Amino acid sequence: MSRCAAMLCVLVLGLGGAEMMGACGSIEPGPPGSCPAPPDTPTETETACPAPIEEPCLRYHIPLDGNPSTDVALRSKYIAAFGTACYMSEGGTFDCFYEKWQAACADAVKIAEVAGAAPFDKVYTCQPVVGTDDYTLQVGPDVANKITINYQPAPRQTPLVEVDGVPTEVNGPYRNLSEPKPLGPGNDFYCPRGMVAANGDPIKQRDRILQVNRNAHKGDAGNGEIHSDLAGFKWLCKTTNESCEEVLEECEEPLVLEDPDNKVRPFHPGSIAQVHHVVPMNDKRSCSWGTNSNKNAAVISAKLNRFFTNNNPPTDEVKRLNNAPPYTP
Repeated sequence: MSRCAAMLCVLVLGLGGAEMMGACGSIEPGPPGSCPAPPDTPTETETACPAPIEEPCLRYHIPLDGNPSTDVALRSKYIAAFGTACYMSEGGTFDCFYEKWQAACADAVKIAEVAGAAPFDKVYTCQPVVGTDDYTLQVGPDVANKITINYQPAPRQTPLVEVDGVPTEVNGPYRNLSEPKPLGPGNDFYCPRGMVAANGDPIKQRDRILQVNRNAHKGDAGNGEIHSDLAGFKWLCKTTNESCEEVLEECEEPLVLEDPDNKVRPFHPGSIAQVHHVVPMNDKRSCSWGTNSNKNAAVISAKLNRFFTNNNPPTDEVKRLNNAPPYTP
């Protein structure tokens, strides 16, 4: 008996009860004793539809040396040193914001040397400013020589994606659908947003997009399939080998996806169609980012959607979606 068969490789799924998965790394149902594929946690989950409330995204800001908003070379240095904390805002400013003050202070001591100036003295630690959520960091022997790490609203990251050196708006295949209301950063696709079905009932934005996709792919029997808008897209994904060990391999997005409204089971949850935010709902700092614009929507598998979660959209993805013919409303 193989190691794979000897292990209890059974996965109980919440989508329609217990399902036996296929041979190691497969997404098809298989015989007892085989390995399950890693569980695919949906990234688009249904929520209540409360009235939108504009709340600032408070984060810790470090003061940068120089003018990286216009100095591309300096901006690149900060990004190389501090990573995803630093970004261009939709207003054209470049700053670095952090969820945790400890992370902000750890990078703050390196500001001067990254900018090419005399390094800060690193023997000092951040100190809280009494009565505020701010911190100060002494950077030299003089106690007055210090910088302030402010806890303040972080501006929204620009939703434009750099494509061949040009900041580009995402303009996907659902661009011809009428836009929902309200439209804004951080909104999901699970609310009616002012849309109604043919019978006058409210219809969720997600359901509307999936139906438009089905209508475009009706077969001879008149039953619409759901097709991935990124069919053939390849990425590195985690799977299991014959010994049930987790490994990386190249995955490819299928053309036909499982319909989430299909009650017939079993099928692998990673193959279910989901409506994906191309520019994610939240950025790397967990601040609102991508909107629920139909231009920002794409139908892809749950597995690929999980891979994209909260990551900056790849250039290839944006190119393909922007060049795709629009669906007919």
